[in-house]
Amino acid sequence: MSLPVGIGLAGLGRWGRNYVKTLLALPECRLVAVADADPTTHATIADETGIAVRESAAQLLSDPEIEAVVIATPDRTHYSLASAALCAGRDVLVEKPMALEPDEAEALAEQAESSGRVLAVGHTAVYQPGFAELVGEIRSRPLDADRRASAVRTSSGYADGRTNPILDLCPHDIALAVLLFGTPEAARARAKGKGVEYEVRFKGDELLNGQVEWREPPHVRRFEVASQRGKEKVEMTNDRTLPFPLSTSPLGRQCLDFIECCRTRRQPLSNGRVGLAVARCLAALTASIADGSRWIPLSPELRMTSAERRSQSGRAATTAESELRTSTFGVRT
Repeated sequence: MSLPVGIGLAGLGRWGRNYVKTLLALPECRLVAVADADPTTHATIADETGIAVRESAAQLLSDPEIEAVVIATPDRTHYSLASAALCAGRDVLVEKPMALEPDEAEALAEQAESSGRVLAVGHTAVYQPGFAELVGEIRSRPLDADRRASAVRTSSGYADGRTNPILDLCPHDIALAVLLFGTPEAARARAKGKGVEYEVRFKGDELLNGQVEWREPPHVRRFEVASQRGKEKVEMTNDRTLPFPLSTSPLGRQCLDFIECCRTRRQPLSNGRVGLAVARCLAALTASIADGSRWIPLSPELRMTSAERRSQSGRAATTAESELRTSTFGVRT
């Protein structure tokens, strides 16, 4: 029987605490320590869980018992902390978006692949019950140029300006579409009130039409795939309320996939290549809104030269060293 994988968690805000609950419920792993810059959370988490609490991610990475790191910190820190963890020889599960800039996402994906590390990205929607069956069913169909996906996703959002509806809500449904249709080649969007309407076009002429919005509950989370042969729907559950056993929730299934990949060295369902495709789409959607909603073409593959990758990794290491030293990853409430 395999020993539990030792995991360190960076970030103890709202979503980070869901990770704490989930990881503690999984016998396949051992939550060795958690870290957060806010000292008010330390005593609470330590009293509630008995888990060691660190002041910085640097302390997590210096712990030899920690084999893998989960990063649930604010979006702006994802790239530098994930890169630092990969450099330290740890497997990484980083929350979406994996990076704010496409070049950073590309550097992370290449860094993980070249070092043989596991890089998973927190797109919990791809771990919804029934999605794997939908992927198999869609891919078994004859090529059908009329395939379309539609998505609607809403949430209460954040009032402090740390993110926006594109970064908060679009990644999940774009990740679903990437796993269904493959490589995205262009994207466009337009702002509509507190929300965004967007489209992503894929190499086989498949199309994702999506809507996201921050608004008051009740919230809508719907993803449908249509073709000449009918319509398939993925029912979305709300992981924030964790409505079923933690180990079988989408978040639990995502963590189990990551843990299994740490053991077997295979790539997770929501891997760095998926995260890169999503990051490129997010940047294109933002650029499209600023440029009259025109289609923005996307780069299809990893494209950095070796020199560019080394330079990008060097910048990441410098940024990460500063952030790790000053514990600037903040709190997601």
